[in-house]
Amino acid sequence: MATISRKERDDERRRQEILDTALSIFATKGFHGTTMAQISQDSQYPLGTIYKYFSGKQQMYHDLVLDKVQELGRIFLDVSRRTSDTAHKKLKDALFAQASFYKNNDEVIRIYISERSNIDAVLMPKLNERINRMHDKMVDLFEAIFDQGIRDGEFKAYPAKEIAIVFSDIAHSASWACLFRDEDDEALNERLTMIFEMFTKGVSTN
Repeated sequence: MATISRKERDDERRRQEILDTALSIFATKGFHGTTMAQISQDSQYPLGTIYKYFSGKQQMYHDLVLDKVQELGRIFLDVSRRTSDTAHKKLKDALFAQASFYKNNDEVIRIYISERSNIDAVLMPKLNERINRMHDKMVDLFEAIFDQGIRDGEFKAYPAKEIAIVFSDIAHSASWACLFRDEDDEALNERLTMIFEMFTKGVSTN
């Protein structure tokens, strides 16, 4: 493994401090209401220093969103690679992990969802394309888990891709709701467990 120099560590620290400041301002003033001057003032870094790391606030937004989507993808990948776990456990862990991720990163999640139609499609279409590709890869991971569950007799033999798409949508909706509910960890766990059981067992009494 290559050794990281002190300069590289300092550069990464400065970059992250600037990103954290930008995120805080984006969260309160929105993307369009944020200026580079505000980021400079709040981060206490001169504009010249900031421009060494970022071409502007568009790149900051791009990096903030992309970093988090990649992080969520790594979480799902780790869950999918647990060879000793059943498909049922992998899916439940993925649902709970996504909800926890949304809660722990609520500012960037809120910004992305609220600004997506205004920013991505117009100012940064390539970001939208990259995120869509990453989402497709996450669905592929869920599809592989459902394939495992079908082979092992845990799930009915419905098309795994279609089930994966539905599960992905449900997981996002359940996790997104975390940002608007005043619930403690116990209430959150109960709600997610109920949602997971509704998905895996159905709601019909027949």
